[in-house]
Amino acid sequence: MAAKDLPAVSVHTARPGEAVPPPGDADLTHARATDPDGVFVATDTEGRVLGTASAAVREDTLLLLALDVAAARRGKGVGRTLLAAARAYGAARGTRSLEVLAPDEPSALAFFLSAGLSVRTLVLGMEAGEAPSDPSAPVRGAPLAPVGPGAPLTGWIAALDRETRGFARPRDWGRLAADGHVVSLKRGGRPVAIGAWQDDASGTATALGPIAAKTPEAAADLLPLLAARSPGKRLSLALPAEARMLFLAAGALGFRAVSTRVLLADRRRGDLRRYAGGSGRLF
Repeated sequence: MAAKDLPAVSVHTARPGEAVPPPGDADLTHARATDPDGVFVATDTEGRVLGTASAAVREDTLLLLALDVAAARRGKGVGRTLLAAARAYGAARGTRSLEVLAPDEPSALAFFLSAGLSVRTLVLGMEAGEAPSDPSAPVRGAPLAPVGPGAPLTGWIAALDRETRGFARPRDWGRLAADGHVVSLKRGGRPVAIGAWQDDASGTATALGPIAAKTPEAAADLLPLLAARSPGKRLSLALPAEARMLFLAAGALGFRAVSTRVLLADRRRGDLRRYAGGSGRLF
């Protein structure tokens, strides 16, 4: 379709109280709170909503957290217009790369690939029942130290997080630490991994992660300890495809893959062998 044939679409930053799809989890809620100017609404000439997008800036990366276009309007340039608005927002904030976690669905992947992104990794959504109370022998008795509010924003935790992923982290470690849900695994008195968890409102399900570690082995050692602390009857975890040691550790705990998504980016950064996400997200 030629540009002159595209329907007229205008995009504006979502206004306070304007109807946009509700956040699907705590991460998106937090992102919208910290980046209110990153929520965009596309309308036609009569003011009808055609689609919405949510983006957040973290360090030098723009994260596209959601992009929704009305089914009848797909393939007509609405998504490209929303993506352009999000990219302009990121550029104005000094970002140098774009990342998005897309569903494993052909039209969505084709859209983002045509926009210049490439596949970074496959993300496996995993679920398990209640974790065993006794972690496996290799990590039994390993010290877990609580991480207090404030500490995650500086020092070794921030450095480890950047070293592990190499790209932006929208999860606010401080927010999780304030809930008492961040711990570190130490070896020889030195931290080698950090991990967090989130409980749902009912307290019956727990999302494990993020986990960031200096080595894949340390990440795999932290996972069962983190799971053993969970009071939830159901556990969820998101693992990048190359995190083989974490995948084996998750399998030993009874985790099974239930969904797949694709992490796309316009720059390859980070070592995801040492990283796990939570809430079905890697960001």
